[in-house]
Amino acid sequence: MLRSLRRLNRKRGNVTMMWVAGLPIFMIFFMFLASLVIAWMDHATAQKAADAGSLAATKKMDEYVNKEVQERMQAVIGTGVIVDPYEAVLGTPGKRYGVIKSVRRKYENEIKQSVSKYIKQNGAEPSKIIFFVDGRVRVEAKVKFHSLIFAEQFRDVYVKGVGFGPKRDYADWTAKMRKIEIPFEN
Repeated sequence: MLRSLRRLNRKRGNVTMMWVAGLPIFMIFFMFLASLVIAWMDHATAQKAADAGSLAATKKMDEYVNKEVQERMQAVIGTGVIVDPYEAVLGTPGKRYGVIKSVRRKYENEIKQSVSKYIKQNGAEPSKIIFFVDGRVRVEAKVKFHSLIFAEQFRDVYVKGVGFGPKRDYADWTAKMRKIEIPFEN
C-alpha cells in the first residue's frame, strides 16, 4: 500500500486528482453531518414546544379541576343534607376519576386550544396530549424534518419532542385507570 502511494506521488497531478475525486465524498459526508445537526435542532425545538404545551395543559387542568371540585362541593352543600362535601365529591377512587373525566369532557377544546397556542408560538405543531403519565400531563409536539441529503426519502418525516408538566396530586386519582389521550387532527 505504501509503495502504491509513493508511486502515485511521483507522478505529476496525481495528488490533485485524488483531491478532486475526494471532494464529492467530503461533500456528501458534510451534508450528512449537517442533516444530523438539523435533526438535533428540530428535536430541541419540538422539545421546547412540548414543554411549553405541557405547562399550559397543567395550568388549565389546575384551573378546571379546582373549579369542578368547588362546583360539586357547593352543590352538595346546597342540598342541605349534612355530609362532608369532600367525602361526597372525592371520597372514592371512582368519584375522583369521574371528576377528571368530567373536566376532560367539558374543557377538552379549551385545553387543546391553549396547548396548541403555546406549541405553535414555540415553532412546532401539536401532536397529542396524554393525561396522566406518572402523575404528569404529557404533551407531544412535532417539527417537520428538512434533510439536506435524500430529501425525497424524508419528505413526510417529523421530529417529535415530548414534554411533561409538573406532578399533580389529582393526576394520581387516575393512576390505576387507563390514560386519557387527546390527539390533534393535522
